[in-house]
Amino acid sequence: MTVQSWRGIKLLRLLAHMLRGYVKVRWAWQALTPLQAQEEVMSWAKGALDILGARVKLEGDLRQSGPLLLVCNHVSWMDILLFLSLGPVRFVSKSEVQSWPVIGHFAQACRTLFIKRTSKRDARVVVQRMSESLLKGDLIAIFPEGTTTVGETVLPFHANLFESVVAANAQVQAASILYVGGDEKTCITTTSFTGEDTLVGSIWRILGLHAFDIWVSLGPVHEAHGKDRRALALQSWNQVLQLHSQLKSRTV
Repeated sequence: MTVQSWRGIKLLRLLAHMLRGYVKVRWAWQALTPLQAQEEVMSWAKGALDILGARVKLEGDLRQSGPLLLVCNHVSWMDILLFLSLGPVRFVSKSEVQSWPVIGHFAQACRTLFIKRTSKRDARVVVQRMSESLLKGDLIAIFPEGTTTVGETVLPFHANLFESVVAANAQVQAASILYVGGDEKTCITTTSFTGEDTLVGSIWRILGLHAFDIWVSLGPVHEAHGKDRRALALQSWNQVLQLHSQLKSRTV
């Protein structure tokens, strides 16, 4: 089978999967309990990863409840699918996503917190909403690098959103993601979503992969007691950097 034929088959499967999910989110979501909705999200995310050919290799345990802030390096839009497949995670995302066709509905169904990156006032509002969410026992995931990379390193973390942890006296857990080829030996950049990449172009490129692994390593949970947002950001960055280095050391 040619690569183009393989891509075409996977694309049809992915479109059908997205359509089924969209129909449920658009018209049947209100009838679901919060637990049922979360189970639907996890099931849908796992299905999407399977169609794309991703095999998740998890090290460590992801807490299934909060108050907890999960912090991780950011490589691809697939990072979001990954964590949605692992637990009841809420995300903080740029406000533009809310208006994206289909994806905007999915993001809202996943209880995403939207932020206008150009607005300091909105950033303060989001921190307040994050704090309120954490106090209710939610698990929130953020990518403090503020952008995606090709996965070779971990950029310094922005500290602003860590203020929510201080305000809610919540806990923090570090995680690192590495995308690896089907041989389980080589890091790949095919899955990265950077620069001038478009979502459609990125999906088409990933569909050309027969199989690949997503390695995710989770560190221990630590408390925020006595630390300000900058100290928490620096500590978390060091932990993610260490986890990332450990994952990379296992590849060629």
